[in-house]
Amino acid sequence: MKKLFFIFILFSFSVFVFAQEQRVYKVVIRSDWKPYYFINEEGKPDGYAVELFEHIAKEAKIRFEFVIAANFQEIIQLLNEGKVDIVPNISIVAHRESLLLFTQPTDNFMVNIYKHETSKNINTLNDIENRKIGLVSNNICAKLIDQNYTHVQKNYYVDYKSLIEGLLNKEVDVFCYPKPLIEFVNGKHPSSIVPLNKSLQEIKRGIGVIKLHFDLLPHLDEAITNLKLTGKLDALQEKWFKEKKYIELSLSETIFLVVSFFGILLTSAIVAIYFIHKKKWLLTNAMLEKEVEKQTLRYKEQNKKLEQLQEKLKQQLNKDTLTNIYNRTFYNQKIQEMLSLYQRHNTVFSFLIFDIDDFKYINDNYGHTVGDKVLIELCALVQKQIRITDYLFRVGGEEFIILFANTSQKEVASVAQKLRITIEKELNVLENRTITVSMGLTQVQAQDTQESIFNRADELLYEAKKKGKNQVIVS
Repeated sequence: MKKLFFIFILFSFSVFVFAQEQRVYKVVIRSDWKPYYFINEEGKPDGYAVELFEHIAKEAKIRFEFVIAANFQEIIQLLNEGKVDIVPNISIVAHRESLLLFTQPTDNFMVNIYKHETSKNINTLNDIENRKIGLVSNNICAKLIDQNYTHVQKNYYVDYKSLIEGLLNKEVDVFCYPKPLIEFVNGKHPSSIVPLNKSLQEIKRGIGVIKLHFDLLPHLDEAITNLKLTGKLDALQEKWFKEKKYIELSLSETIFLVVSFFGILLTSAIVAIYFIHKKKWLLTNAMLEKEVEKQTLRYKEQNKKLEQLQEKLKQQLNKDTLTNIYNRTFYNQKIQEMLSLYQRHNTVFSFLIFDIDDFKYINDNYGHTVGDKVLIELCALVQKQIRITDYLFRVGGEEFIILFANTSQKEVASVAQKLRITIEKELNVLENRTITVSMGLTQVQAQDTQESIFNRADELLYEAKKKGKNQVIVS
């Protein structure tokens, strides 16, 4: 009986694994929400989110088919009815956690308030109080306005085109809409419509998975990380949000360009005829032209060398000469940038400080040449372990800082422990002696300055030293 029971369990498990491998997940997209989703001229799903998910699915080795929805309300309905499994690109917001689990962010966008350029009294976000604001029903803007403003009159429209018409017809004073959608291709707004000087909020976006398929999340997260490391994610964003630019001209601008073109054409013809008649003069000035060409080439070469020198000087300014990682000068610049982003957009980051345990002993007993080798190999090892979006700085002799962008302290804690263990096991520079590091980890907090966040992390590092070294202390 025991053997039969064991065979039954093994058979059931095999069937389950086979079913998972053969499963085709239903991925729901909207039919017209450029540049994220749309149906192209061939009748196939297309767009940034579609192409991104195809890459992720290939990396994660999952099979899928697209389900087309007319609007976001239909997507929510399909999720509630259990007819779809995945939303390939959706805003990561708290009110959707009842329906979906989210991967790490794949991208983000700014939500902007737009006005007519003639509205001189509306310049900041505070100025929209007691104004008429245009919104699209069920768009993220509606929730943000409800959360942040109580004294506004809300007018709802069916899409961004009617939003623009409402503003131009003075039905509303301003309207709210995500920046990449309003400015992409056919959604490009008239030049008379401009955003306020500050965005309303930054929205992170990722893949949403129904809770039944929670097991997909680690595979999708790993695929997203690989796309980030290989640069494929950057290439996709470049393709859909930067290279796809279309020039739309008014009638007067079109007439001006046509007249200018024919004017240049006529001038070129006159000049050509003149020099044909002066052919003899041209021949006598052949040496002069040759000299001009020679001097032009020389100046181009000099400019190229100057640009190379400027780039080299820039690298020298920002890089530590021994380890070739970022130095304290660049740290001072970058920490101010990240603090500013946090204060303006609540973009969190984590701050990890660490140094080599007993480094003075290493220098005194093995020599400074060996000490330098320890520093160089440590930096090379750490850079392999962190993301390309993170920043590693040498801020002292054996003291280092890592700034983890868009990442909470909770997320970084396990990374720091893994990094500490990796250094202990793999940094094998000294014979018969293990090299270890002590670390202090904290996260940016309200009212933080460059000095306060550094001092908080430094105190945690000091505590790690007091408790016996080779450990991570988290605030």
